[in-house]
Amino acid sequence: MDKKVVVIGAGIAGLTASIKLLKLGYKVTIIEKNNDVGGLCSGYFVNGFYIDACIHWLMGTNPDSSLYKMWEEIGAFNENTKFIRLPSLITIDYKGIKVPFYRDLNKTKEAWLQISPSDRSSINKFINSTSNIAKIMSFVLNNGKISKKELLGMIKDSPQLAKTMLQSREDYSKAFKNPALKFAIKNAQTGYNNIFFFMDVYGLFTTDNADFPSGGAYYMVQRIKEKFLKLGGELLLNTPVTRILMEKSRVYAVKTAKNVIQADYVISSADPQYTVNSLLSGEYQIKRFKSLDSSIDRYTPSSCFNVYITVKGDTSFIDVPTGITVKPIKVGHQKTNFMLVRPYHFEKEYFVKDDKTVVSLFIDQNHNDYMFYKSLNNEDYEIEVKKIVDRMINEFIRKYPQFKDNVELLSYFTPIDLNKRVNASYGSIQSYSLTGRGIFYSYNGKIKGLDNLYLCGQWCRSIGGTPTALITANQIIKYFKKK
Repeated sequence: MDKKVVVIGAGIAGLTASIKLLKLGYKVTIIEKNNDVGGLCSGYFVNGFYIDACIHWLMGTNPDSSLYKMWEEIGAFNENTKFIRLPSLITIDYKGIKVPFYRDLNKTKEAWLQISPSDRSSINKFINSTSNIAKIMSFVLNNGKISKKELLGMIKDSPQLAKTMLQSREDYSKAFKNPALKFAIKNAQTGYNNIFFFMDVYGLFTTDNADFPSGGAYYMVQRIKEKFLKLGGELLLNTPVTRILMEKSRVYAVKTAKNVIQADYVISSADPQYTVNSLLSGEYQIKRFKSLDSSIDRYTPSSCFNVYITVKGDTSFIDVPTGITVKPIKVGHQKTNFMLVRPYHFEKEYFVKDDKTVVSLFIDQNHNDYMFYKSLNNEDYEIEVKKIVDRMINEFIRKYPQFKDNVELLSYFTPIDLNKRVNASYGSIQSYSLTGRGIFYSYNGKIKGLDNLYLCGQWCRSIGGTPTALITANQIIKYFKKK
């Protein structure tokens, strides 16, 4: 009799693990609470406009890289997939001074030196460190080569790189004299990760392994779903799991509102805290996550308040994306003077209709913001959210007054909405951060005391994100044998 695996959650991790197991000969059923696959890596349609709720650019778009091969195996890419190469990671517009983070590091260096020649030493250190990380990432992901000269350069730079692992972006920015450069370094990345991780991300972006797959998240996950179904997998949508059923040290079934589904193995790609505290009734605690939660301010999970609008007229003069200064806005628990603007004019086929372009307005949120929203009653919550949405749109118009009468609200979501959608702790879009006060963590996916339940997904490593979901799902397959 074929061994059956039940997978909880049809996000990238759940889909990846399921496809790998089908290829090994297992019978696989995915149970998903929402009406389609994708989890956090998804998109949706409002009034005929497409909203990508996840991908800004994707790691692993070089056919020679190991990540690309993982994406290709699960059907994320095929021979018809096109990739769009964005010229910059971000541009920070600080009171009219534009600070770019180009794909070409030399171009970035030249632009920054024009802004602040007196910061030459700090600029050189930043560019050199980012370049060295880029070479390392290229070596790891692209099977590239590092020359002896490059290796010696990295060894020489290693004390500086080691120091950045314990520095927040704000602390690192203090090495710069120019206020525009200070502000840019501090805000050049969403979330709460340290300067080392930002250099890591920026370094990867400067390689040939980081592009936007045409159509973004929705179309990518639909390709993966199609692969899963073609291999014979069973997909149950609109089916929330209510409990994982156990007998002694083994899981034997998964319970939903409608039925009980027997299983020889269970994989949960949901948030581990949700899996343990809700689906396992708190009986099997994971020491790693209890420790992270008890020091949560050191491992700040990243969420967001995201507003989607349409803008009539040409938005191509706005870099993709652009971070702008705003009048201080109270968003949740905190005040901020920064907002990320992401116009999608770079792909007209999907994001432009009737001369209207989809634009995302994004503000960072964290666990404290989530708890603030959660403390409000329904009426006060709706009032507060509407106030924030209006302020964010008004700040966009204040920055770009030419669009004053040509902006329409499409959609928005808050940390509360994200929690409802995927059961993510604190409504997070990424796992626990690698802040200047935390350390990198990794979790192997096994729960002590249970023989046949495994966890995978972005929460199994610091920082998280889509590639982490892909990688951790691949890693737990080692616990299964070919049938």
